[in-house]
This record gives sequence, C-alpha cells and structure tokens, in this order.
Amino acid sequence: MTIRLLIVDDHDLVREGLRLMFEGTEVDVVAEAADGQEAFEKLSNQPVDVALVDLRMPRADGFRFLELVRQAGWKLPVVLMHTVDDGAKSFRRCQELGAKGLVLKGHENQLLDAVRMVHAGQTLWSGQVHPAAT
Repeated sequence: MTIRLLIVDDHDLVREGLRLMFEGTEVDVVAEAADGQEAFEKLSNQPVDVALVDLRMPRADGFRFLELVRQAGWKLPVVLMHTVDDGAKSFRRCQELGAKGLVLKGHENQLLDAVRMVHAGQTLWSGQVHPAAT
C-alpha cells in the first residue's frame, strides 16, 4: 500500500532531503509546500494520507495549517508535525488541533516509522516531548 505524503517546510533543502529519504519506500511524496497556506491550497487538488508539517514557518505555520483544514470542514488528513520545538505548550496545541504525532528535528531516523504509524491510525510523540509534561 502506498502512503501519499505532503511535505511542508519553508526550507527547500529540508524538503529535498525529506523527499530523498522516502525514495524507495512505500511513501510517495505527492506534494510539497513552503508554508501552511500553500499546503492547504494544495490539499484541495491533491489527496494525501499523511502531511509532514514543520511547526515554525513564516506566513502560515503548522498550527495555522491545522486550523485552516479544520475550519474548511475537510476530513483532517493525518498530520505529523516536524519541529525543533519540544515545549509542552506546543505539544498541547498540536494535540488540540488534531495532530497525530510530533517528531523533533534531529530524530529524522524515526520519520519513516512515524509516517507508517500515523497512517495506520496510531499516534506518535517522539524525542523529548512527553504527554506527562503537559
């Protein structure tokens, strides 16, 4: 089974590296965006199973992306937040907005398994973020 992935990050090099990391796996990068607004617009034309979204971006961050999807009344695609921020406040906000997981930058070796897990309906909160911290 192929997992259709949307990568959202404001850095071209990061998106390229992530795309290369998923090559040769069952994860097919079907769309990329530089911010949450662009990602939201692409969702109307491109169905995805998992969105790998950076939390901190200019114009429209990961939180805004989740809000836009929710406000549109669309079935929320499984969203995996990808961030350097490991604060409990961000963790809680991700959960409140419907994110299914969070993988910290620096833990990229977990991303393939994380995408598989959230696609299968599980949640994943990795790195230094723990539910008990909320």
